[in-house]
Amino acid sequence: MTERIPCKTPGCTGTILPATAQRTGGFCMPCVRTAARKEREEYIRQNRREVNEFEGVTDPVEVLKIIHRPRTIDPLVHWIPYPTPEDQLYTGLDEREQRQLAEYAESLVGDDRNGEAEQIVLCLAAFTQAPLAKCLEALVAQGSFIPSLAFRRATSELRDRLIERVELDEGNRDHILLALAWIGDQAVVDLFARWRQRPPDWRTSLYLPPQDYSREAGWELDEDGYRRDLYFQSCTRLLRGPSDAPELFQAVIPSQDSCPWCRQQLTHLVQLVPAGLGLNGPFAERERVQVTTCEVCSVFAFVFGEFDRAGHGKWSPLNQRPEQLPDDADDWRRLPEDSLQLAGQRPALFAASQFLPTTFSQVGGHPTWIQDATYPTCPKCGRTMMFLAQVSRDDVEDSAEGVYYLFVCPGCRMTATTYQQT
Repeated sequence: MTERIPCKTPGCTGTILPATAQRTGGFCMPCVRTAARKEREEYIRQNRREVNEFEGVTDPVEVLKIIHRPRTIDPLVHWIPYPTPEDQLYTGLDEREQRQLAEYAESLVGDDRNGEAEQIVLCLAAFTQAPLAKCLEALVAQGSFIPSLAFRRATSELRDRLIERVELDEGNRDHILLALAWIGDQAVVDLFARWRQRPPDWRTSLYLPPQDYSREAGWELDEDGYRRDLYFQSCTRLLRGPSDAPELFQAVIPSQDSCPWCRQQLTHLVQLVPAGLGLNGPFAERERVQVTTCEVCSVFAFVFGEFDRAGHGKWSPLNQRPEQLPDDADDWRRLPEDSLQLAGQRPALFAASQFLPTTFSQVGGHPTWIQDATYPTCPKCGRTMMFLAQVSRDDVEDSAEGVYYLFVCPGCRMTATTYQQT
């Protein structure tokens, strides 16, 4: 057997064959690859150039065109980002500038920049009141029904064409149903109610009943066939930082109790005064809600909580233990305490898509589903619970992902929490 030679790298315990040592100068292959990587990183560091596409550009429409323009990935080029966040650029557009950007998006539809057009239309739909009828017509003409959120601006004529097309276009049926759900007017509500009574022949081609696509747009049919919204129109942005109004809102407060499933300390994910944040209707003026959950187990199942008239939350005895739970709960990283603060009102659909360039933690508004829309059923009354708030891990700690979703049934004083990530 040929005797192996120690690697020449100080501290390396690897050994190599003499033939390998002759090729590599006496170094093992892991050390050779490490040296090559470091050499490449140093070359990039010394030769990388910065490119500022925004130099001298002050028109916000032109700035947004540049932001959306595809860039070539090159490790030797560092693209300097624009200093103003993208969502702020959109909300700062006046009516003329909104129309200009919508016309620009329309001009991109149908060529190899169609994806760029879809992203601009999505942002205009969520962040502005820009007229999008022509953009939607152009997208549909190309067989595109994305972004579905934008179809809430569709005309009645386009809606009727979609209703006709959904019967025939099997390849696009999912996307057409989502577009119709976002339109969500009385004609769509009546259509979904008819489908619930008499399922169409093509129902078997879908993973869920056609009327249930409404949940992706934040509503459902009630027992009588009327539209029932599952989110609050009032929406408050949450940003990283300790609460400066704890009497009104606070996030991530340790509970004194432990999870009966994984034995980890429970968390009051939020405590808030709903009416004080504009969530009127089902809540009394000074009523408090405290959402109690297990940060670990809510990843695997809905975790239900209850709150009393004083607003104190606790683990609900109606919880049902899931079949699968982690065996490494002690190693899970917990959310930082008191890590979010109120940051002003924003439109209800401001974060309604995970592909929007914005922050996602909020109270009220439409949820940002990372996967499918999943609303819990209240274990007391059997009704679908309303979306109350969401906490994005990326907003409270660096290099994190995933969103905790919080729901409430005000009449039953029940809460629920679940979690999604890519």
